[in-house]
Amino acid sequence: MKKDSDIEKELAQTLIHSLTKSLFASGFFTEEDIKDKDSHRLALKRVIENGGIDAMTIDYTQSLVTKARNYRKSKEYDLSRICYATFFEHQINNLIHLYCLRNEINNKTQTDIIQSVNIYGKFTWLLKLMQYPDFNTNHRKTIKNLADSRNSFVHYKWKDEPTFQKDIDDKKEQEKLDIEFDKIEKAVKYFKTYCSRIKYKGKKEHIKNLVK
Repeated sequence: MKKDSDIEKELAQTLIHSLTKSLFASGFFTEEDIKDKDSHRLALKRVIENGGIDAMTIDYTQSLVTKARNYRKSKEYDLSRICYATFFEHQINNLIHLYCLRNEINNKTQTDIIQSVNIYGKFTWLLKLMQYPDFNTNHRKTIKNLADSRNSFVHYKWKDEPTFQKDIDDKKEQEKLDIEFDKIEKAVKYFKTYCSRIKYKGKKEHIKNLVK
């Protein structure tokens, strides 16, 4: 059983790690600030001396993926699609927020961008406008199809199926679903790596080692 002091140390390390990742991603911490443990310590001291952090947000995106996977296992595919689609939407909106933060774009403009640009625009021309890396075409198509399926379910926009009255081959239908969700999982893995490259510029593991 862990001692209270060990739990407190582990909690402190987790909080400092999360704080450092957030401050580096936002541009508040530079590469010089995380060069080594001494530089990192001075950077954290500067934060405290400047009044600390006004607010912190909790990232629920991983829990969305976990819920999506659980819904898939229980064959609640529409609910799974909703969670996966929400994950992608939250993450792309976070990249938009990050760009606005780094470029000192005000909150109103940021909100206008997020609310007015559709999912396809966010994964195509807006990424180019923000000078983010090119996005894989196949994964973009998967995300777009997923968003369309999610919207069809949420807004009850069912497509007319001419084969509706025909006998359904359960095995073939399951194979189609497996292919669809395997593509979604690959897109999730790709997008997590994509976001990490933008946020941490290849320094994610280095930041982790700073607080050990």
